[in-house]
Amino acid sequence: MKSTRKRSLIFRYALVYTGLFCVTSLAIFGFLYWSTFALDQGRVDAEISAEANFLQETFARKGVAEIKTILARRSSDRPGASTIYMLATQRLEWVAGNLRDWPGGEGAGNEMMDFPLGAGEGGEQARGLTIDLPDGMRLLIGRNLGEGAKFRDLILQAMLGAFGLTFILGIAGGLFVGRRVSSRLEEINQNSAAILGGDFSRRMPVGSGGDEFDDLSENLNRMLDRIEGLMEGMRSVSDEIAHDLRSPISRLKSRIEVALLTEDDTDAYRSVLQETVVEADRILAIFNALLAITLAESGAERERFRDVDLDDMAADVVDTYEPLATETGLALVRESSGQTLVRGEPHLLAQALANLLDNAIKYVPAGGRIVIRLDRTEEAQRLIVEDDGPGMPEDFRDRAFERFSRADSSRTEPGSGLGLSLVRAVAHLHGGEVLLEDNGPGLRASLILPL
Repeated sequence: MKSTRKRSLIFRYALVYTGLFCVTSLAIFGFLYWSTFALDQGRVDAEISAEANFLQETFARKGVAEIKTILARRSSDRPGASTIYMLATQRLEWVAGNLRDWPGGEGAGNEMMDFPLGAGEGGEQARGLTIDLPDGMRLLIGRNLGEGAKFRDLILQAMLGAFGLTFILGIAGGLFVGRRVSSRLEEINQNSAAILGGDFSRRMPVGSGGDEFDDLSENLNRMLDRIEGLMEGMRSVSDEIAHDLRSPISRLKSRIEVALLTEDDTDAYRSVLQETVVEADRILAIFNALLAITLAESGAERERFRDVDLDDMAADVVDTYEPLATETGLALVRESSGQTLVRGEPHLLAQALANLLDNAIKYVPAGGRIVIRLDRTEEAQRLIVEDDGPGMPEDFRDRAFERFSRADSSRTEPGSGLGLSLVRAVAHLHGGEVLLEDNGPGLRASLILPL
């Protein structure tokens, strides 16, 4: 049923296209025909008027005898000649010329009229001008319209042939365009049906023409890539949550069970509860980090964007982490660069910087140095955290942004492996990116935000 409706719609579009094309062509041909007719009639009227003026002037100077001589010389005995003359008395009796019978009865003088040549219908037509001469005589000057009519008939036949050809080409063009559109839509529909059936590897076809359908296919393919990536991420997150939370939840359950089996011992109960609270906080931190990543990736936080001074924000984060850095024997340095504004969500930007700084404090040994600075270019602002610690293996830097991903050397350190995932999500939310580079020695983490 859907296919029938689709074909019917395309056929209707083809008919509408052809109808508009034919109506436009018919209007153009009609205008051309009417213009040709008006031009030919204007030419005939001008020639008749010029001849009438000449004969009137001749009559005024030389009289009727000269008019008879001129008419005899210019006319023939055939009434169907191209130029028609008749000089008649006041009672319309023939005196001279190639027309024997005055057309149209009495007829008014000094007016243009159309009249037939010969008896009966269907004969040739003529157009003429009647003149009342001073001595009571009448003069008719006309032109045979037969040649002009034949010329207009030829034009009409040519226009009808051209219109027929236009109609055929319009139908063929409409069907061709309809079939082309139908084939492109059918490919998209087939791939869409396959995707709905579960084949998420299918993509829309992209041709080499670079037309609107190719733009649509490319946008749909990018959307499908994004959806597939999110679904893969959801599957990965589900597996990783099940794996990473199973152990702490199992430890919680074991501690509680052991505490229940222990005889009344307030100190033991207190110790178990304290450990339980610590483990619960860790689990809640994991869920909060996952929620923050999800919000950042969804783009919902863009509604809360405002102007953020990165220099002030960095100062607040450094003030928060400075006691911890001092306690672990690290030198925490902030290089101020004055006011630096970007458009973003302040809490997420502060959380991203805090995650980078927390990683540096966690893995840089005592006596190390951590520097936070801003580096501005024409198009972006780089928020940089660099240290002189052990750094990060180059082959792990791409995987470091995956959820719950942790290097082997960091397995003994507390953490969930979600910090850099949140940093990357925040960077993408703001249209930027995050880079991990060698600082020689140490690691340089750069949060790049567009101005």
